[in-house]
Amino acid sequence: MSYLTLNELPPPPPGKTGWPWTENTQLLPEKMPDGSEWPKISIVTPNYNYGRFIEETIRSVLLQGYPNLEYIILDGGSTDDSIEIIKKYDKWLTYWVSEKDNGQASAINKGIELATGKWFNWLNSDDILLRNALKNLAEISKLVDNVKWISGMRLEMDEAGSFAEVCGAWRYNPNVIGLGIVDFPQDATFVDLNFIKKMNVKLSENYTNVFDSIFHFQLMEYEKPLLTSAIFSAMRWHKMQKSANITVGMLEQVGCTPYIQKLPLAYRLIRQLQGNIFGRVVSAILLIAVVYGLIPSSRYWKAAVFDRMKGTFKVVSARSYLLFQQF
Repeated sequence: MSYLTLNELPPPPPGKTGWPWTENTQLLPEKMPDGSEWPKISIVTPNYNYGRFIEETIRSVLLQGYPNLEYIILDGGSTDDSIEIIKKYDKWLTYWVSEKDNGQASAINKGIELATGKWFNWLNSDDILLRNALKNLAEISKLVDNVKWISGMRLEMDEAGSFAEVCGAWRYNPNVIGLGIVDFPQDATFVDLNFIKKMNVKLSENYTNVFDSIFHFQLMEYEKPLLTSAIFSAMRWHKMQKSANITVGMLEQVGCTPYIQKLPLAYRLIRQLQGNIFGRVVSAILLIAVVYGLIPSSRYWKAAVFDRMKGTFKVVSARSYLLFQQF
């Protein structure tokens, strides 16, 4: 798909302003700064009856100003105005279909099969990409050779679209770098499509909430992600979403148990101790151990962080950035 500008898309609904309604992202040059081609990025949006949100999602992808984008929408047979909205943007989509499916994970797995890009992620139809998200992803991917997946940060967003806090657990939760417990913002985590196809890594269709965590645990069995402070996306919290169903989410945590059990015994004991009255003390000790490299596995985590002096991203030890955030 070629560049798109605001003037080429349908006008926004009345009263909608700001990104991605009335603001453009700056168009990128034909080549990357090093002269190479921009890698193709495939975005899949699964949708079912989220007509009240999906247009914002679509526009946030199409208005990235990214020259090598593949955008696929897989609708599960919506009965609201979703199809009408999707059709408004039909000519800018690589592919879309509306048909009954077996749930969100099933639709995303279908998207994995259809996608042909270098980098892949799914963006739920109530979430959005932030400006320059794909540009930053492409440039960060060049910083480490043969990186298999990249996990950034996201903004939390309320139902009306107002931003709240930044979410990126690796910066403040030592369990991620220290113990290998996955806690990555799904909408801000991109994977090498050829890699997951080669390794036949797919989303578990047995769960409705935690299939993304299980997916990330599967990836961790092969390689740690390149972490980054780049904020790629915004996740919308509202009463309609599955993530708001805490009861279901807790019940489904059993799906992660086999991967937790594969962790070293010492790591599992630390997690158990964090659940008792001394949990805060245990976490503080773990944080210090991670920062000083006393947990061997923590030494191998890398992060791409923004260098204010140079105006670009650079790769550092992730645990050193954890120290910066904490102290």
